[in-house]
Amino acid sequence: SQKGNERKMHWRGRLWAMNRMVLTYILLFVLLVLLQVTVLNDISLFGYATPFLYIYFILRLPSLMSANWVMSIAFLMGLIVDIFSNTPGMNALAATTIAFMRKPVLALVLPRSDEAVSIVPSISSLGLSHFIGYSFLMVILFCVLIFVIEAFTFFSPLTLILRFSSSAVFTFLLVLAADCLKPGKK
Repeated sequence: SQKGNERKMHWRGRLWAMNRMVLTYILLFVLLVLLQVTVLNDISLFGYATPFLYIYFILRLPSLMSANWVMSIAFLMGLIVDIFSNTPGMNALAATTIAFMRKPVLALVLPRSDEAVSIVPSISSLGLSHFIGYSFLMVILFCVLIFVIEAFTFFSPLTLILRFSSSAVFTFLLVLAADCLKPGKK
């Protein structure tokens, strides 16, 4: 019947869109991890600033995705970066922590009416000011965590502040650039 065929086509279309989205996320995951471990980990601007672009993936996960899924994905991503960077658990801990903090940070920067809507955080979906607030807070949190874990001391607080602030600015600028360059953006 006509109605049955329409229903089948509707579900096929939705299934195709979902498979395409999952494939896009897998590709982005692999691309960002490879970029991080092969290129970005070797960059140390002025001896202090190291970019951590791979967290862009965590920032871009859908806002209503289960916290357990987000933290599991972030942990896996951080663990893979740790394995290839010889940084035992540092990236896994910092990435899992920012994954845990995503919803509260989004709630902080979004207007109350937008909290229940599932969005993929980006400049186009949040607007420039909200995306800047969200991504900057997340990048600062990640960089503070990664460098405090690495130093495991506050012995040289000036160096620690210089490293996390310069890395945060560098990472933040790369996140903004990546969001502006993503395919499919009009």
